Formats: sequence, structure tokens, C-alpha cells
Amino acid sequence: MTKIESYQQLKDAKLRSKLRLLELEDQIKNDYEEIKNDFKPINFISKTVKSMLTSEKNGIVSASIGGTVNVLVKNLLFRKSNFITKALVGFVAKNYANNLVTKNSDIILDWVQIGLQKLKTKHHEKGHHYDSTTVDADLE
Repeated sequence: MTKIESYQQLKDAKLRSKLRLLELEDQIKNDYEEIKNDFKPINFISKTVKSMLTSEKNGIVSASIGGTVNVLVKNLLFRKSNFITKALVGFVAKNYANNLVTKNSDIILDWVQIGLQKLKTKHHEKGHHYDSTTVDADLE
């Protein structure tokens, strides 16, 4: 923030503040309309159906998720169903799982990191932690 030394600088600062306020109010209105549209049932349903029918390709992650879900659906859940049912359900489940993981990858990575930290903490608590100060201790 700059120091205001003249009346003209004060008027300019006031004008900038008013323009910024109008810009922020407009942004709030746009965000509100967007959120309102996102929560309309038909929009929510259409986004869910779209995520089931389309898939974003993200290399090895997408391939491994797709393969795993496909095997689970076809060989475990619908193993006694006909070919068409297996193919359709597998396709929908694979796309939905892939999109779900892609959109929530940050959260999933945080869960994995927390889990690994807990495992590391448990490992150290059980006495498996190497401490160089006890290496030369005399055993009696």
C-alpha cells in the first residue's frame, strides 16, 4: 500500500477501490450462478452420465485403473452374465472410476501419504528404528 500524499492520489485510490469492489461483486454473482446451475438435478445427472460414458486418458494411471475395474466387473461381479452386460457394465464402471480418480487425485495422494507416514511411525515405535548412539553399548 502506498502512502497518499495529495488529494488527487486519494481520489485515484478511491476510484480504484470502487472499480475493484464492482469487479469482485460481479465475480461473486457469476460464481453464485455457476454453483446454482451445478446443483440443478438435471445438470448433476447429466454430468454423472457424461463421466460414465467418457474417459480422460492419463497414461499408466488410466490404463491400470481401467484394467483393474474391468477385471473386477467382468470376472468377479458379473461373471455369470452374458457378454453384452459384461461389456456395457465394464465400460461404464471403467470410465466412471477413471474420472473419479482423475478428479480426486490430490485427495487420494494425500490419503496415501498419510497412510505411509502412519506405517513409518508404527515401524519406529516397535523398536526397529536404528539409533547410532546405542551401537557401542556394552551388553551385560
